[in-house]
Amino acid sequence: MHFKSTFFRMRTPSTFICFLKQFFLLLLLNVFCFSAFSQEKPPKLLLNYWKKTEITAPDGSKIYLMAYEDKSFDLKILDDDSLLLFKENRVTKYKYFYKDSVLIFKDFRFKVLKLSDIGLDLQFIRVKDPSMAFVIHFEPKKLYDLTYTPGSYTAQNGEPVYKVVYGKLEPVFKDSVESPIDFILKRFAFPEFKKGGFVTSFVVTKSGEVRAAKVIASSKNRYNRKLVKAVNSTHGKWQPAEFRGEKVNVAVEFDFNLGYIDSVEKKVDSVLYSLEFLGCARKANLLGTYSVSLSCAKSAIDYNPFNVEAYYLHAEASLSLRNKRAACNDYYKLILLGQKKAEALYEKHCK
Repeated sequence: MHFKSTFFRMRTPSTFICFLKQFFLLLLLNVFCFSAFSQEKPPKLLLNYWKKTEITAPDGSKIYLMAYEDKSFDLKILDDDSLLLFKENRVTKYKYFYKDSVLIFKDFRFKVLKLSDIGLDLQFIRVKDPSMAFVIHFEPKKLYDLTYTPGSYTAQNGEPVYKVVYGKLEPVFKDSVESPIDFILKRFAFPEFKKGGFVTSFVVTKSGEVRAAKVIASSKNRYNRKLVKAVNSTHGKWQPAEFRGEKVNVAVEFDFNLGYIDSVEKKVDSVLYSLEFLGCARKANLLGTYSVSLSCAKSAIDYNPFNVEAYYLHAEASLSLRNKRAACNDYYKLILLGQKKAEALYEKHCK
């Protein structure tokens, strides 16, 4: 059988040269396409453990919403295209994509506005709703840790053990769904028809192990051993706490109040009421019924003195009703609340 490959059937030098040109052209196209769609190498300064310090509006104005005041929203950006998101005492690992100063992970897109060895500013990008834009300000955790001194004691093995400082110094639970308390309660399986109160303590070591678990307060001692077993079942699910750049041992306490208090005083959700009156003020303002808008905005402020939008609506309605003094009072309060836009409005209407 006589066999020759396509390559060896080429009979002239010109054919061979043409083949090489086509080959290298295809190779260059593949390299170009790969580089066009591959991510950039992130700046070295970005690869750090970042502690969230504040969330503001793009113009630097303060935001007074509970959703933005979560102190545990931290990032640890690694050099293997992955990052750790710390939130609500839990840690989750994500792959990230970085290009043109934009950091993308999960469903989030952030524009890097400022980056230095002392801070990072990320602006949240939401294409469909630009009004939702906000800026998250971070500080390297090593620097943040210099701002406080946690309590500590020396363990029997001679190693220091720090006392937990929630939101600052605490081990984090490696679970994207359950909090450590929910995880423990599920395995504790305390009878639903019973009531009890328990306080447990344990140490998460710098290697992530659970040690010295015990119940330090209990209303039903016969369940103590079962609770300690449930705490020990979290072994292997902890990422150790870091303090000033080093992993450390931290003593943690959890309080389990399982219906132990019979009567719970009902409280008015002032924030929710404030939002209801804010909706009323918005609607009345659009309809041009400024007296109604004024009344609703005032109620929104009474229920929540940090409802920034309510002050703006109250001022707008006051100006429409020719009450310049009231509007200027609103703008002045907004300036005290750190609202940049109010400064220009105060200059325009009140000076």
